[in-house]
Amino acid sequence: MYPYGVKTLTPGQTVVEALEMLGPESSFRLEPLESSMYITPKAAKYNFRGKERRWDVVESHASVGVVLYHKDLDAWIIVRQFRPAVYATLLREAEAAGKPKPQYSEAFTYELCAGLIDKDKSNPEICKEEIMEECGFDVPLDGIREIGVGIASAGTQGSPHIMYYAEVDSSMAVAGAGGGLLGHGECIEVLALPFDSCQQFVLDGKLPKSPGLMFGITWAYFNKLNGSLGAPRVAAGGAGLQTGELVLQSVLPA
Repeated sequence: MYPYGVKTLTPGQTVVEALEMLGPESSFRLEPLESSMYITPKAAKYNFRGKERRWDVVESHASVGVVLYHKDLDAWIIVRQFRPAVYATLLREAEAAGKPKPQYSEAFTYELCAGLIDKDKSNPEICKEEIMEECGFDVPLDGIREIGVGIASAGTQGSPHIMYYAEVDSSMAVAGAGGGLLGHGECIEVLALPFDSCQQFVLDGKLPKSPGLMFGITWAYFNKLNGSLGAPRVAAGGAGLQTGELVLQSVLPA
């Protein structure tokens, strides 16, 4: 559960705790979508070479993602959480292949800290809020910089995904913060991915991860190496992840 030197910054094994809260796989079911606060399925129709064409689309919010580098740990701060859509795909593939129903543990994905742009706030303000809720760090607004804009699921969704970069240290950790909002069904484990092993991690196709994480970490890795991202990283042989200085307080029930 912790490949390439990844270490949890959340006390306990939150994947295990999340699995306990999820209950049995037999309770998972798919139903027709009647209404949603987040997406609206529609059929787009347009003319192509004189004929009407149809393309199914999903209207949704734009989103932000944040690449976080921890200066004291010389590591990237990423998150891991259960994704029902990933499990639904695994379930469909297993049924088509005549295989047993997959376990929930297979649908936990590695991602950047991220969130929807669904509030009357600036993008950096939304990033700051998401960093606090998911990862437990209080990052100043002027420490959050935009690095690029992509398109999320261009084949169906087409919404902008704006990516940002920020650096944190142990002094920014807030006791009791991080882990997501349990009341919203979130159970997020905060992880530290060592700087030197991040490219092997990114390229390992067996580890379920988001494209945003793959691009963001790779972009920041090479920009950190060439000095484009300010202060140099912790020197080889420095404290790094072995210090154990940073411990985020769990927001999960005892």
